[in-house]
Amino acid sequence: MAALALAAIFVVFRPQPEWTADLAPVASVAADHWTTGNKDAIGTSANRQSNVWFTAAHGTLADVLYPTVDADNLRQLGFIVTDGSTFFFDAALQGQASSRVIDDRALSYVLQVDDPTHGFSLATEIATDPDRAVVVVRGHLAGKTSGLSVYAYLVPHLGGSGAGQTAFFEGARGYVSKKGVWLAASTPSEVRTAGYLGRGDGFEQLHRHALSNRYRQAGPGRVTLTWQAGSGAGSFVTALAFGSTRAEADSALDATLGRGAQDVFDSYRAGWRLYASRLTPPPDAAPLFFYSAEVIKMAEDKLHPGAIVASLARPWGDAAPDDDGDVGYRKVWPRDLYHAASALLAAGDLATAYDALRFMGKQQRSDGSMPQNTDLAGKQVWNGQQMDETADAILLQVRLYEKASGVDIPKAADYLAANGPMTGQERWEEAAGYSPATIAAETAALRSAARWSDRTHLFAGRAVVWRKTAGAWDAALESWTFVLAGAAGVNYYLRISPNGKPDSEEPISIANNGGVWDQREIVDPSFLELVRLGVRSADDPRIVSTLNAIDNVSRAKLGWYRYPHDGYGERNPGSAPPGQGHLWPLLTGERGVYTVLAGGDARSYLGELLLRAGPEHLLGEQVWEADGSPTGSARPLVWAHAEYIILAKAVATGTVDDRPV
Repeated sequence: MAALALAAIFVVFRPQPEWTADLAPVASVAADHWTTGNKDAIGTSANRQSNVWFTAAHGTLADVLYPTVDADNLRQLGFIVTDGSTFFFDAALQGQASSRVIDDRALSYVLQVDDPTHGFSLATEIATDPDRAVVVVRGHLAGKTSGLSVYAYLVPHLGGSGAGQTAFFEGARGYVSKKGVWLAASTPSEVRTAGYLGRGDGFEQLHRHALSNRYRQAGPGRVTLTWQAGSGAGSFVTALAFGSTRAEADSALDATLGRGAQDVFDSYRAGWRLYASRLTPPPDAAPLFFYSAEVIKMAEDKLHPGAIVASLARPWGDAAPDDDGDVGYRKVWPRDLYHAASALLAAGDLATAYDALRFMGKQQRSDGSMPQNTDLAGKQVWNGQQMDETADAILLQVRLYEKASGVDIPKAADYLAANGPMTGQERWEEAAGYSPATIAAETAALRSAARWSDRTHLFAGRAVVWRKTAGAWDAALESWTFVLAGAAGVNYYLRISPNGKPDSEEPISIANNGGVWDQREIVDPSFLELVRLGVRSADDPRIVSTLNAIDNVSRAKLGWYRYPHDGYGERNPGSAPPGQGHLWPLLTGERGVYTVLAGGDARSYLGELLLRAGPEHLLGEQVWEADGSPTGSARPLVWAHAEYIILAKAVATGTVDDRPV
């Protein structure tokens, strides 16, 4: 009897098992999506040892890119706050989100989400370990925190999609794997569960305030991991490590946890501060100057030197399926790369600019032309023909021919002379014909190639052809692109003329369901490339009259549209193209550059860009007309930050760094 009594006592006091069952019961087959292109924080370590990048949106870790800058592995690591009985708060969607820079020489932010209803705030900081592929998230709950718990909610998308993943917990860690990519997360709490997205996983359960059912593993499928990260007031730390094997991810996580979060954050900031210290800013440079250079550098791949992508964002990603194979703006456009390299030269990062030129050499095709865009290895992705991109490659190579090489100038110039001035697409990648901006780049490039020939005493015979062709295009420019009278006024350059007959009633089809319009109705600030590239003078009457036409139809209080009837943008917040294009900050930068070349005071344009960058120091592709806040397009955009650097130097020195000489 005594033995039976002891056995009964043992049963009563035995700890409850951690898991409801080993395997989560229901699989999800529904497609998922990505996050908005409007990022409020971005980062990576300044050195090449740590090939992992992050973005944040609405105060929440969004994309994590590994092992290259185009390879996304995450939709979010979000945080859920609950009192366990009455409310559920999703920090990725609810509350008032804000982001602010905490070091004006380093890509460092505090992200905060406030819940006015319940009186608490959740603040997070994100950094990457400078020595390995680990992202560290440090959180802090403040305000009315009594009785509150914070749960981490991980939605992995290894290999660019949520499908086909396996997730499980073991020891104090959670793991996700798929086709040679492993994620290891520090998850010390025993209150945790694996699950299938939208099918009774931790997120679904916490709507009922508790993880009532806990499962050790889930998959293959669209899986999630949820665990308790903290409770009440105080801080918590979560780290995500990546590797090609579980052992590699575990080893990286061990090393990062061993050094401690504070050391990671200090080292991360120190790396960017060292980078900033080596720049050559103009006098009294604003913090945005340093951030702009760092944003450009941040967008370079660690394994492919010089491969600077247009943005870490996928525009309107929250409306994009996660399994279509598109990497968004994480491609390398020769045009954007030209602007990035030019800005880095102006900022003093010569080494990365030289690497960008060498990468252009990898992009260049056998016929001398440049592709529309490429992957990180220089392989063509999209197949449009944009003649200004070939011209840009010549302009950069001629500028740097004594310092670095990459682009074959004679081949590229021969290609332009034989195939221009018409272009398959202008710089907005939409329309074919005679574009003033494209012809400006082509003409300037051929002249630059001829000057290079003079200096090097090479290809003198071909240089004669380049000069003659450039002269002929210069002389014919207005006959192809200049309107004497039209809907926008009198005497102005068109955005593009499909057949080089600008005064005729020629229909133009606007991309993104913008409709079909008479070519004479469509004007574009891009024509200012004629001045910037030295093809027309700033006070040329045709330039001045076109400025008036542009401001009549494409200017708004806070900036400029690309052109009338542009459909590349959202009609309402949360939607996606086709819709309505909005204001482009980079056009404000270009107008400021023109103002400097015209001998005017461009400080107001510089100030406008500072306002558009906001407390995050991030310039986006498009902003809303009402308040200048970012739309769901790509933010930050490398090209926009490049324009800021060029304009800041121009305002300070009176010299436009990327103007051909």
